[in-house]
Amino acid sequence: MTAILGIAGPLARSTEPRIARSMLGAMAHRGADRAAWRACGGAVLGTSRHHWELATTGGDGEMPALDGDVVVAADATLYYTADLRRALRARGVRATGATPCELILAAYRAWGADCAAHLEGDFAFVLWDATAQTLIAARDFGAKRPLHFAQLGGSILLASTIDAVRAHHACPSVLDAAVVAEEAGALSGSNTDTVWRGVKRIPPGHHLVWRASDPRHTRLEPHWQPPQFQDRARASDGADELLELLGDAVAERIATGAPTAVALSGGWDSPAVFAAGSRILERAPGRGSLQPISVSFPPGDPGREDELIESIVRHWKTATVWLASADIPALHDMVRRAALREEPFPHPFEPMNRAIARAAVGCGATVLLDGNGGDQLFETSSVYLADLVRRGRWSELGREWRARGGGARALVRDAMLPALPNVVLRGLDRMGDGRTALGDPLSRRPPGWMRADFMRAHGLDARERERAPSRSGRSLAATESAWQLTRPVLGRMASALASFTLAEGAEHRSPLYDGRIISFAATRPVAERRSGRETKRLLRRAMTGLLPNEILAPRPARTGVPIEYLVTAIREVLPLWRERAGRESMLADLGIIDPVQLGAAYDRCLGGSAASHTVALYLALETELWLQAHVGGVRGRDGSIGAAARAASRAGHEWPDNLVAREDMDVRDSEGGAVRHSA
Repeated sequence: MTAILGIAGPLARSTEPRIARSMLGAMAHRGADRAAWRACGGAVLGTSRHHWELATTGGDGEMPALDGDVVVAADATLYYTADLRRALRARGVRATGATPCELILAAYRAWGADCAAHLEGDFAFVLWDATAQTLIAARDFGAKRPLHFAQLGGSILLASTIDAVRAHHACPSVLDAAVVAEEAGALSGSNTDTVWRGVKRIPPGHHLVWRASDPRHTRLEPHWQPPQFQDRARASDGADELLELLGDAVAERIATGAPTAVALSGGWDSPAVFAAGSRILERAPGRGSLQPISVSFPPGDPGREDELIESIVRHWKTATVWLASADIPALHDMVRRAALREEPFPHPFEPMNRAIARAAVGCGATVLLDGNGGDQLFETSSVYLADLVRRGRWSELGREWRARGGGARALVRDAMLPALPNVVLRGLDRMGDGRTALGDPLSRRPPGWMRADFMRAHGLDARERERAPSRSGRSLAATESAWQLTRPVLGRMASALASFTLAEGAEHRSPLYDGRIISFAATRPVAERRSGRETKRLLRRAMTGLLPNEILAPRPARTGVPIEYLVTAIREVLPLWRERAGRESMLADLGIIDPVQLGAAYDRCLGGSAASHTVALYLALETELWLQAHVGGVRGRDGSIGAAARAASRAGHEWPDNLVAREDMDVRDSEGGAVRHSA
């Protein structure tokens, strides 16, 4: 099940079937074949699923699940359910069935509002207790399953998507210009805010509690926190333990009796997932199969890992399905995709990941695995050097620096500056070019082409400082590791990746991003994440014998970085936007950008400025496209959007034919059409 909704309070009592149909219809791309909703003592909960998911996850599709006075609607795949059942029995609770909804309902009987803390999996759910007149909604920390809400007087609306919440006639459409600016300026952003002031997202790893007795005071609390990463933790070799944990995580996520696709690169993360899964299936013949899928880049491209990938699949006596990067335009159909997105923020590699998902489905797979989590858990940046400076470990710093082969200037940049207090770092940063280039890597400044008066009026600098993680009480490396598990942009990318994988007909899963593996990784010393020029040392040791030696060997430079593929495409389209932005720009109309400064930034980019500057301009372009598709020319000074602007979201803006292929389209038809109602 992938589309869920909930309405509680007075609006629930006035909800008609057409309203539920409208909200579910706005989520047709998440589930369009089996829909249902239930009214239960002051609330309405609804769900909709695709047929192929019914076969993959089980259950008869007659959801939401009801047990007495409690009803649950869930978008969930739960793992380690045998352990969950044992924990439930210890609490004297037995689940009425094996579906995710029934297990979540049992967890609520056992642990109440804290039930999400006892679940392991990819999930979002809404639960209504009619006796207690209490609504609980939650998301897991992995962020693949989205969930949004709006408080409207004494009522609350919840749905998987922003568009579904806005589809309710009571939900206002008022644009939040500050959030739009954060999207355009590649700032850290918020875990809760969306571009629509009335619609919020439940952050990953959080649950919401709403009570009819106090409807205007909604509690939003974490049920999961990133563990405290260690620097000099236990010295025992954890390679064997990591291998077993990863094997269990993959075993929980592969499809039974059917192919499971793996997005296979030539690095260390997805190959570790592939190797651990192949080891599991080798020991359990007939359980299923793994089908790797890889992207081939041309010789000389920094994204190319073709030879490494071939070495991996030869080791396991199989073959990968190759996709050619030249056949996947990086910025394909930008206008149409902007019109389909709920928010300006794009996944920068959406076309490539969609192509991988289509190839997976073409191989008969409905589950696609990736290597997400390896960078967050088993690597750290050079910030660990600053920890050595702060602790006065000069001899250790010298050894590390000699092993890295760095020069004096890099020593100042990588070790000395990050060790300074944040207030000093921010002062140095203001002397730069508007992007974080010195010192603190965990916060950003608005770009130089954003208007100073807009930044002051909306407090963008202050918002960014408030959201940056505190560095007090723990090392910089530990702070960075925790931040990499909670950064808003990474959660949104995970949700986007899972959403468009789903749209292609598969479910996206990340075995390395497993709660047990995260807890284990936090106990390991920082030297296993990086030492000298080596990274991911523990993960590589765990794969000894399962991957070829040439794969596990240290590498002089990072491989498999498709940045040239993306930057080249961006630089091809920017001149066209450069020409138009001087004549019409909604970002300029909203007072967000200085067109002159933005034009100068274009010129620097086209002259060969850093890739990070190019990607930042790309995000501004995507924001402009989104505004033109969803807001058009109908907007007020307060950002309010009228009915005509809602219609504008169903049409692309007229751009030159050589920028994108022009298509006539209707957004709802493109997303799967209407949803049938089943009683």
